[in-house]
Amino acid sequence: MVSFCKYPLKIIGSSILLMNLINHNPIKANDCSNELNNKLVAWSMNKIRKSNMATPNSVTCEEVKDMNQMKNENITITSGRKKGKTAICLSDENNYPCKFVIGFIKPQFDAAFALSEIYSFTPPKSSQLNETVERLFLKPSSLIQ
Repeated sequence: MVSFCKYPLKIIGSSILLMNLINHNPIKANDCSNELNNKLVAWSMNKIRKSNMATPNSVTCEEVKDMNQMKNENITITSGRKKGKTAICLSDENNYPCKFVIGFIKPQFDAAFALSEIYSFTPPKSSQLNETVERLFLKPSSLIQ
C-alpha cells in the first residue's frame, strides 16, 4: 500500500487553519483600536462590540491615526460589501462611503435593520411602497445623546 501523505497531522492542521481563515474575520496583528482618540469613532465601534448583530473589525495603527483626524460633523456610517460579507463602514468622504470597515453584520441580519438596531436609529418611513430597501447613511454626531 502506498502512502500519499507522510505527515497527515500537518495537512489536518493546515486545513483547520485555512477553514478558520475562511470562516472568521481575520484579526490584524497590529490592532490599535484602544488608541482611538476620536470619541465619536470610539462610540461607533463600541456600539458594534455591544451588539449581538455584528462583530467588530480590528483596525491598524495607520487606520486609527486617520480616524483620529476625522471631523465629527463629516462622519457617516453605512453598510457595504467586502469579500461577500456585509460590512459596517465609516467615512468622512461622501464619494468614498466605505473608507474604513469597522465591523461585519452577521449573515442572518438585514443590513438596514441591523444598523438601525445597533445605533438605535429609526429610519424615516417611505411615502411610497418600494420593493428594494434603501441604503442607510447615519450621522453618528446626531445620534449621540
